[in-house]
Amino acid sequence: MKHFFDSGRPLLFACVTVAIALLPRPAKTEIFDLGGLYTYHYHDGRYADWGDYARHGARIAIEEVNTSAMLGDDRIRLRPENTIDYHCWPENAAVMAETLMKKNILVLTGADCSSPAVEIAKMGARYRVPVISNGANASMLSSPREFPWFVRVVTPSEAYEGYLIDVAAHFGVKAIAYFFTTDAWGLGAREVIHEYTARHGIEIEKEYAFARDTDDATISAFVAEVKAAGIRHIVMTGPTPDTVTLFRALQALDMNQPGYSFYAAEMISADESPQAVLGSLGYFAPMAKLLQTPKLARFRQALERRLGHSVDANSKAFFYGALSYDHILAVAHAIEALKAEGRPVNRDNMMTALRRMDFEGATGRIRLRHGSNDRASMPIQIFNSHGYKADGKTVDFVSIGSVDPLSGRLTIDESAILWPGATKTVPQP
Repeated sequence: MKHFFDSGRPLLFACVTVAIALLPRPAKTEIFDLGGLYTYHYHDGRYADWGDYARHGARIAIEEVNTSAMLGDDRIRLRPENTIDYHCWPENAAVMAETLMKKNILVLTGADCSSPAVEIAKMGARYRVPVISNGANASMLSSPREFPWFVRVVTPSEAYEGYLIDVAAHFGVKAIAYFFTTDAWGLGAREVIHEYTARHGIEIEKEYAFARDTDDATISAFVAEVKAAGIRHIVMTGPTPDTVTLFRALQALDMNQPGYSFYAAEMISADESPQAVLGSLGYFAPMAKLLQTPKLARFRQALERRLGHSVDANSKAFFYGALSYDHILAVAHAIEALKAEGRPVNRDNMMTALRRMDFEGATGRIRLRHGSNDRASMPIQIFNSHGYKADGKTVDFVSIGSVDPLSGRLTIDESAILWPGATKTVPQP
């Protein structure tokens, strides 16, 4: 009997081994590395609060995705060594993108400024790496044919700049001086401004084109010409630093006075210099309209916990933070969709999945307009600068109007507007 059992042990062990081998094995946890090009300092070294909030918004989204069951045991990751402060600057943006794309990243995130985003998107096509932007809105980036490896969670610039001219037309403005930068965004915006001024019969009496980061003396000379010509309505389309330069010139030339009106495509940051804040008092700027949803409220709470202080929900920084949060969620939803379909999560499949994005984010419904790289039906609102808040330190932006995303109809609350010179009196056309 003992011999029988002894001789059966190899067979018994073999059966147990086979049974174990047939048991379902736990799936291997995957980590999907991302690359990031964010702007937390400008080219001149100044702190960029909106870009820093965008970086934090991305981190919040990554933490939420990884602590939820959204991707099962899988994780998305944005390592510090794969995150670059590229200063919202075109020079070397392609080289920095290439450095990240040569690594094993699945998607490049951030790319929040239009002119460098053009170069980054081209590099994405070269390396077949998806690029998703939370803020670059140059019109030329709309085409999937020209930029097949690029998408964005914002609408193109014509959905912003054109409404500035609509506001001016609403108040009967007949002539303007127009300032714009000669980068990809500025040139695209120029086409929009010319289209809308022609539509409303507004004359562009003087037009000034200049490179990004043009010096104060040059811009001041342009503004002095406008003042001498008696033009009292001024439009600016260019990045924030150049917009700030214009406002400093307006203040230095004592042009923030009753009778003037100012329109700019960018909201200035909350902590700009007093000269810029005072020079910009009363100006109008477009921005995404955020609906007060539980998801947005949760994001704001998470951002405040992360920063350790309260945030202004009407600040440019908060909007960019929320848009950045959403563009990371877009990546996570694309991974989730591929896994549900049983398809490999690789760069090619991710690009396809990102083009099919459709989900509710902190900034509303995120989906692309058919045949484009652009977000569809993004609500827009118009902000008016009221100068400093009561604390005397941060800019007070007040929402005074909005645009219906379907009809394009502009609605303005004239009673909420404060004009240059801190007056409630509407300037003469």
